[in-house]
Amino acid sequence: MGKVFQIVLKNKMQPVRRMIALCQSSQCQHMLKLRYKHGKSPSIQHRLYCTAGEYKYRKSALFAKRQRKVNQENIPVELDIDIEERLKVKGQLLSELSSRNIHDIDIDQLERDYKKLKELEKRELELEEQKQECTKKVAVLFQAKRENVESSDDIEKELKNVVAIGRETKKKIKDLFPEVTSTAERVALTSLNLPNRLHENTPLSEDRVEENFDIDTDKSESLSHIEIGELFDLIKFSNIGNRAFYFKDSLSLLEQALTNYFSERLRDDGYTQLTCPEFFKPLIVEGCGMESDQEVLRLKERPENPSDDYLAGVSIMSFIAYVAKSRINLTNEPMKYFSSGRSYTPERENHSLGLFNATQSTKVNTFSICRDWETCDNLLQTEKNYLWNIYKQFNIPCRIVTISSPSLHRSEEMRVEIQFWAKSLQKYLKISSVSMVTDYISRRLMIRHYKGTLPVYMVHCEALDVTRLIAILMEYGAIQQDTYSFPQLEFLDKYWIHPK
Repeated sequence: MGKVFQIVLKNKMQPVRRMIALCQSSQCQHMLKLRYKHGKSPSIQHRLYCTAGEYKYRKSALFAKRQRKVNQENIPVELDIDIEERLKVKGQLLSELSSRNIHDIDIDQLERDYKKLKELEKRELELEEQKQECTKKVAVLFQAKRENVESSDDIEKELKNVVAIGRETKKKIKDLFPEVTSTAERVALTSLNLPNRLHENTPLSEDRVEENFDIDTDKSESLSHIEIGELFDLIKFSNIGNRAFYFKDSLSLLEQALTNYFSERLRDDGYTQLTCPEFFKPLIVEGCGMESDQEVLRLKERPENPSDDYLAGVSIMSFIAYVAKSRINLTNEPMKYFSSGRSYTPERENHSLGLFNATQSTKVNTFSICRDWETCDNLLQTEKNYLWNIYKQFNIPCRIVTISSPSLHRSEEMRVEIQFWAKSLQKYLKISSVSMVTDYISRRLMIRHYKGTLPVYMVHCEALDVTRLIAILMEYGAIQQDTYSFPQLEFLDKYWIHPK
């Protein structure tokens, strides 16, 4: 394991704020940060367990290091990662990590640390019981000393012996505590890196096409939605790039029409509409399995607010923040919610794709909660079929694809996408997806049954990417001389007055 180094400066008064050093392990190339603390010699702790240590250390909003004096405010959540159950099927776990292309988690080391933690906790419990027994004996001996004055010398001798044993036991507990907490921290932080289990129907290498709706439509390359938008004054892109855009006239109406159509369909199907926050704290972000700035847009820290804030808009985090750390009554299961609005993603390198890579888009998301895995699996199939029937109405080439394990998010057990053919790119793009999250997030954020301690199961669905769908629809419109006609979408006539 990477060594821990102590460095003492010769001149302690020197205003040193930070130094950089390299781990001396022959297998480690990680840079180590040395922070100077006033009144103390600065020291380096190997905060990133290197390849020699086989662990990747990171801070966690979900885990608070155990303190000797318990303060409930310091405990963000009670983690329930079912690590013992997963280590029982170690071969399956290793296979799933390999199929997801995750190679930076040493399961053997995790298993050793978990075994060591159980032994340390057992030893700690034995010492606590011994300490309590000494406390009880002391109380009995004091009572006996008051009642039996004649034999007080013998009692005093025994009392001193018990007090000595109690002090020795207390010292052992204190000495054992740092090892217990450090081992628990390694186990927790490594376990939080583990992804969800894999569904038996998740392909292991390549995406699998389940169904095609390949109607007799011209799939040849056409003008892009960017060119059509500028040519017919339907979209204004920002003067500083394609990241910011403005829908005009009919496109603005179409955006509202698509959102209203899907919202009405979902309400009729028993979904409850929510208006959700767009900013989220690290606890929610990490609880959903997000850890990279490439996945969630992180706002810059401000002096008056040093804590991290994340901007995501409509997403799975919208619903998780609503139910986090709560007990849910699933008498009339499943519970189904939906929300529509702006969604934000970190900036991508390729801005030339216009709306296909928009950092800000409009989306409709759904979220379902149920009691067990079987119901969760059925919900995924039901929602997939429900959306598939809606999207076939657009009469545009589309398909259902089951995503392979290397492309899954760490919280997903299975994901099914509905993809439309983009004529300008000559490839399929995701318009909608249904993800089987199961109990991965609920175990991390204390989302449980109203009666009982078992975690709930979840299905998250990105029902509609409005912005991307509009871009694809534009490329299927008809251009005649100086006029542009949108594809006929008669089922939207109630919601959209489109140009003839």
